[in-house]
This record gives sequence, C-alpha cells and structure tokens, in this order.
Amino acid sequence: MRSIGFSTGALAKGDFRRGIELQRGDARLRAIELSALRDHELPSLAAAARELPLDHFEYVSVHAPSKLSTFREEEVFDAIAALPAAWSVIVHPELLGDKARWRSLGSRLCIENMDNRKTTGRTVDEVAALFEDYPEAGFCLDLGHARQIDPTMATALRMLRSFGSRLRQLHVSEVGPQGEHRPLSVLSVYAFLLVRDHVGPDCPIIIESVVTENEMAAETRKNEELFPSEIKKSGPDVSFSGALDLLKAAHAAPGN
Repeated sequence: MRSIGFSTGALAKGDFRRGIELQRGDARLRAIELSALRDHELPSLAAAARELPLDHFEYVSVHAPSKLSTFREEEVFDAIAALPAAWSVIVHPELLGDKARWRSLGSRLCIENMDNRKTTGRTVDEVAALFEDYPEAGFCLDLGHARQIDPTMATALRMLRSFGSRLRQLHVSEVGPQGEHRPLSVLSVYAFLLVRDHVGPDCPIIIESVVTENEMAAETRKNEELFPSEIKKSGPDVSFSGALDLLKAAHAAPGN
C-alpha cells in the first residue's frame, strides 16, 4: 500500500512542528518529510527528532539543507548522522562536499535529481556519476524538477529505468521557472501520467506543492488519483482529457 504525505516545508515553511500537526489528523497521510531545507532549521529539528509525534506515519524522511549559509558542512553532517537511522536523508548533490563523510551514511543517503538552477544532478548521466561516488545511496525522483529539465518526461523515464532499484520516494509538485513548488495543474498531471506506471506501488509520495491548510485535501486527492496503489487493468488514461478528468474528480471529491 502506497504512503502519501507532505513535506513539512510545503505546509509550514520553517515550522516542522506545524507541518506535522497539519498531517497527523488525516488518515490518508501516512508519509512525511521533515524539512530542514535552510541550514538554520536543522538544530531545532535534530534536537527534537526522537520526541516528535510521528507514530501516525509509516514512512519518515528528512530533507537536508540545500546549501550552507550558517553552519559548516561537518556540523550539518553530524546533526544529520545523529537522526534516527530509519529516516531516509534526502540531499541535493551540491551539499556533498566531503565524499567520504557522506558515503558513511550508506543506504540512508538518498540523492535527489535537480532543476535548471543547479550545476549537477539534472540529467541521467549527472545522476549516474553521483551514484558512482555513493554506490549505496538511494534515489529521490523529483518529478517537478525532471519535467522542468525535460517537459517530454523522457529524462524522468530514463532515470526510473536506470535508477529504479534505488528509488526511495517521489517528490511531486509543479515546479516553476524559478524553482517554486506549485500545486499540480492539468499540464503537470498529464506529464506525470506518462511515467506513473514505472513507479512501484509501494513507493512513498511526498507532496511538495506549497498549499494552504484548506487546499491540502484537493492536492492529496490529486496525488491519490495520479499514483494509486494499483493501476487499473485497462491502463492509465494517458491523455490531456484524462488529466483534466483526474483534476475534476479530485476537486469534486468529498471534503474538498
């Protein structure tokens, strides 16, 4: 059964406790990513990690800082390494300065593909080179990043075929030209329909769309419809009209 949930940063920027609280009351939300995307957020998260009310969730990951602004790399690593061993550690490639240090995380390390603002991790070849340096690492496929790099979704498909055995979770949102994470539109839903049958039924979905509390139900429903645990035998309706029907159904669902 697939677990779906939000990044705490998408719901409450800089407030992981609020991001947890907004999801704990929803039985549909069984996955969560604890965001420390800005390095100054990491100390408070690390200090509270083992006392957070996370029993509701079947899958927990933590997003490491995307860049170093306040702390040195070794300080960030030490805080990350001390987190519960069951949590996947989602990292942007540019954080990985000391290869030996980060390699020591083994399979806890989970490398995310990047958008067009970055200098590596954007293409299949660039991600493959990273896995040569970190052979035990898992893979976080950010579909929004992949679509921004290649709107045909051919790059995303190649990543799934090349790194599918490493796939730990998906990041799902519509990514804008400046890297902003938006709610899914009919265009992004159509694009993601092209790859969804290449994603295993147990792969957790982490929603990165920045939404309000009132918009959570609709965005959750979009992802449930887009990535069901079981694909119908007739196969997905991979068409623009199919994407439009999916969005209409999500917004018409009870509770939206």
